[in-house]
Amino acid sequence: NDNKDLQFHLEHPLMKKIVDLKEQNYADAEKYDYAPADFEDALDSYHKVLEIVGDICGNTIAENAESVDQEGPKVIDGHVEYARGTAENHKALTDAGLVGMSLPRKYAGLNFSMVPYVM
Repeated sequence: NDNKDLQFHLEHPLMKKIVDLKEQNYADAEKYDYAPADFEDALDSYHKVLEIVGDICGNTIAENAESVDQEGPKVIDGHVEYARGTAENHKALTDAGLVGMSLPRKYAGLNFSMVPYVM
């Protein structure tokens, strides 16, 4: 990721403490093949996921933004129907496994700290 503002947060000195606490001594590394074994491994995962997020934002969400604003959601028979672009955006994020980014791994999440999630 070449965004200096995002890098600032990932490289912040407190990030190691945040990740170490979230990962609880990296105990999940024995149970899940995608769980980090140490801080550097976790940070590498954060960088990779943020690259994927950037790609989705640039190639899907940005492309759909205008039509989402124009079309907007509708209430049909008491249910919300999202704009076509919103549904495409959500599908892209879901297909990339990003919807559960901050959920624990036991619930099929990535167990990321909130720092990359809000970025």
